[in-house]
Amino acid sequence: MEHFKKAAFLGFLTCVGFASAAPTNALYEETKSTVTQWAETESLISKELNDWKKEKAILEDMARMLESERETLAAKIEETRDSATEADKRRSEVVDRKEALEEASDVVRSELEALEAGVRSLVPYFPSKYAESIAPLIRQLPKEGKDTQLSLSVRMRNVVGILSQANKFDNVISLETETREVGDGVSKQVKTLYFGFAIAYYADATGEHAGYGYPTAEGWKWKSAPEYGAAILDALSMYEKGKQAEFVELPVVIN
Repeated sequence: MEHFKKAAFLGFLTCVGFASAAPTNALYEETKSTVTQWAETESLISKELNDWKKEKAILEDMARMLESERETLAAKIEETRDSATEADKRRSEVVDRKEALEEASDVVRSELEALEAGVRSLVPYFPSKYAESIAPLIRQLPKEGKDTQLSLSVRMRNVVGILSQANKFDNVISLETETREVGDGVSKQVKTLYFGFAIAYYADATGEHAGYGYPTAEGWKWKSAPEYGAAILDALSMYEKGKQAEFVELPVVIN
């Protein structure tokens, strides 16, 4: 009987033990599952936090870069605005200057046309051989009443060039070797001594064919004067420094 009681008691403890072990194992599993989920959650939170820190750093760098670009763009816009203002000012100055130049050009053009007309009237007074030396300038003179494509500067250069040569010719005594008709279709080589635009004397080597000339609006007019042949040869010789200077009697024409 006693043995039965002990056996029954042990059986009861065993049942109690099994009964107590079952809830404890379920709580453990639940706790383990909870802890595992918590750990995973913490790991996920940590990963998200790290990712956010990286993204935050990138965003901050981008923000600084954009701010820098914004400041640069603002500076460029201000610079462009200043440049535009300066450009407008210069454009206005250029327009004003252009208008002033156009007004001045009109005055110069009007005066230049008068000068060109005067030069055209002067051309016949040049001896033919001398005119040939400035023919390129003469050819560029605009025809009277005709338009020209030449610029004002080129036209002025031509006028100044011709007048310069005219002044040079008029202020010196010049000697030219020319071929001149002496009558009956006969031509002779003569030496001609030009005293500017005043008068000129010519003679061949013997003085047999001699004469003088003077400029007119139709060109140079030449007169035969063999009676002055010896005197003209003396003048030629003195000019060429082959003879001592002395007074010689020569004809003079006053226009």
